[in-house]
Amino acid sequence: MNHLTELHHQNGVRMTERNGKTVPARYNSPEQEHLAVRRHILLSDYSHFGQAKISGESAWELLNVLVSGDVSSIRDEQAMYTLMLDDDGKIITDLYILCDEEHYLLISEWLSGDELCEKMQAVLISRGDEFDEIDEIVALDDHGILHIEGPYSWELLVERYGIDVAGLPFQEHMHVADELTLLRSGKHGEYSYKLMGEYAELAEAWPQLVEAGEKFDMRCGGLDYQQQVRLENPCWQPETLSHLSRCPIELQLQWMVRYDKDDFIGLSALKARLEAGPDNRVIGMSIEGQPEWFPQRGEQVWLDGEVVGQVIECGYSADLDKTIGRLFLDTRFAWADLPGFSVRSSGGQEIMLKTAAVPFARNYSFLVNPTEHSYIDTSRPRDLLQQLEWQKAREEEERAAAAATSNE
Repeated sequence: MNHLTELHHQNGVRMTERNGKTVPARYNSPEQEHLAVRRHILLSDYSHFGQAKISGESAWELLNVLVSGDVSSIRDEQAMYTLMLDDDGKIITDLYILCDEEHYLLISEWLSGDELCEKMQAVLISRGDEFDEIDEIVALDDHGILHIEGPYSWELLVERYGIDVAGLPFQEHMHVADELTLLRSGKHGEYSYKLMGEYAELAEAWPQLVEAGEKFDMRCGGLDYQQQVRLENPCWQPETLSHLSRCPIELQLQWMVRYDKDDFIGLSALKARLEAGPDNRVIGMSIEGQPEWFPQRGEQVWLDGEVVGQVIECGYSADLDKTIGRLFLDTRFAWADLPGFSVRSSGGQEIMLKTAAVPFARNYSFLVNPTEHSYIDTSRPRDLLQQLEWQKAREEEERAAAAATSNE
């Protein structure tokens, strides 16, 4: 047990296990935590992410063989989101790679630090003559991650760690509070930051963030909220997708692959798959409103009397007032906004649906600009909509004043 899990146990939180780590399942209800992500701030313990470090002049070259992205494209204080594939071009994990002055840091939601090290060591052993200088490959077992997510998470972190946070670009990081690293990144579409460091340091940061977050209506959360936000903003989830496919092309994750790189593990298999063309692809689905029953995972999808795929996941979004999800369809039909598909329940009921583009969520963060808006400063509007309302009101006042002057 580390300092963070001790803190959660003291708070009486229901815990869960992911990636070999014990972390909170929830602090509040999933609905409250989902609302916090979409409208305020949610603070979660993301210490289930495995962390590993590699250093040395040849570190970037080794990583460039290991992942599908181009590691040479990032510099100090930058990061990238990429994939690790096997020889058959199938996804092992998604991961972030951070470039620091002295090393690269790898973090993965689905592999432990030791497993990340094993993957790097395997490349070093098989192709060691290509890498002249590798100083260290080590798992950071004493490190965890706090996840601060939501449209006003930047404002909370500005208050805690300084104004530079407001200008931190997406997929870049900075050092704060001497011992901690703050990475701006996320999978759910809202402003999102990962605060990384030793467990003891994070256990001190947690109550400080909780206290500072009260004025932002911040909630503490676990991992259960991910079910809803990842329905709205899908990402790589092995428990949801791997039984169907681990191919980036079929899963519409080919945007994470740099085909113009000289070489990386799985490249030749992916190129062959791309040339042959996939038989199936993932596509979104939607049903207006909330039906009496929901299509279930694995149920067949029909079109004109033919089975053309199956349901991956399905659920209701109150924000959209739609039932949304994803399908694994015959490539011929895996295009957005096509009607006429249906799913039949075991009881013989049939429900009609259409395909849809993903992501689904209308991310509130798109309406919030750190240079113009604030949740707590009443002299500034909270978001673009309020800003437009204030502007309209000022214009009406100006017109009224001008009319009064002309009448005089």
